[in-house]
Amino acid sequence: MRYAVISGLLLLLAACVTTGKASRESGERVTWNSVACTGQPVVCNGMEAVGYFFAKPGASSAVLVTHGSQGLDLRLFEYADALLAQGHAVLVIDHWTPRGISVTHQDYVAAALKGGNEFNMAFDSLTGADWLRRRGFTRIGSIGESQGGAAALYLVQRWLHETVARNVTRLYGRPFTVTPLDAVVGLYPYCGYRHAVRDAYVATPLLLVTGAEDDETPSRYCERYVPWMNGRGGKGEITVLPGVGHSFDAPYRRRFGNGPQYANCDILVEPGRVTELNSGASTPGEDSRALFAQCLRQGYHSGYLGDRFVAVPVWTGFFRKTL
Repeated sequence: MRYAVISGLLLLLAACVTTGKASRESGERVTWNSVACTGQPVVCNGMEAVGYFFAKPGASSAVLVTHGSQGLDLRLFEYADALLAQGHAVLVIDHWTPRGISVTHQDYVAAALKGGNEFNMAFDSLTGADWLRRRGFTRIGSIGESQGGAAALYLVQRWLHETVARNVTRLYGRPFTVTPLDAVVGLYPYCGYRHAVRDAYVATPLLLVTGAEDDETPSRYCERYVPWMNGRGGKGEITVLPGVGHSFDAPYRRRFGNGPQYANCDILVEPGRVTELNSGASTPGEDSRALFAQCLRQGYHSGYLGDRFVAVPVWTGFFRKTL
């Protein structure tokens, strides 16, 4: 009888976790040493990162949660609910507030000058993973959506690991080494940028989940990116969900947004030359900013069409196998 009562209580707790109990208010607000790289030319300085931590007793694995261009919203804490139900601890990162940013999708170039880009998000995540390991968590994963999904591609890049280690060591006066994450998920990321000179990956299992109807970050770029990555040391896979578009798990119905998007930008950097493959335009060197400015367009759709949680079994199943 006592066993049945305890089992019932555990089931009740699990049910509470999966009904949206995680929130900014219910999490433990935590901070750790990160880096803010801003301006042009880029200068990197120390910054206190901010996150919201959730854990049940006995958890040995943890997952970092990274938002998109809009910053923290309901979906990030729904991810936390699903991960807590699996037994993971969760660190939901607020990348924008410490950098004085509200959103980035109104002007990605201006936001990047303040540190609102995937490069800076990766600094927060990899230093956040170190914070989690120092608290005793032995398996660390990450999930990011949209701009945070694009940041997921940085988390498995060798050059990014070296850059983070070098800057954290320099800024905080202590040796810092990046330990690769154990699993990474990127939801509807932009995959239209490849750097043949620089791209080299660690063999962290990585899952991309995209929508077949995405007109902001097209799935076709990610379908091509996975073999590109795997041919350079990576360990990626992709699931393309039919009938859904960008931000298919957002807390709002599909709608039109009149903001900048890079769906027409297919950028390849090769030794001495950058090419936008859709138009054939190219420039010498390795700086892609001019070509991105040319292929930028206005207007896209985002939001859910049917089941907002259609991808949850996909990425929770991936974490079940890898963490």
